Amino acid sequence: MQNNDSLLQLLVDFFDLCTDTRPEDIAQPAIAAWDSLASVQLVAELQSMYHVDFELEEIETLRSYEQIRNALSKKGVSLDKSPVA
Repeated sequence: MQNNDSLLQLLVDFFDLCTDTRPEDIAQPAIAAWDSLASVQLVAELQSMYHVDFELEEIETLRSYEQIRNALSKKGVSLDKSPVA
């Protein structure tokens, strides 16, 4: 795993994935535990960890590593370092 990718680490920990999971393998259809409740909990975790707020339209698109990364990027979040605690 890329140690400097805080989003990848968050998703691996959140869904209890193997530490060698690749970002391109993280998508809702590929993860059985990623149901509607997990989606709500994940959004809450993302908003807390990165100090952002998502609109409903944005939340509906957060279904993969890449989509989440893009949404955070649009909000000015840099994912190459650990988030501010």
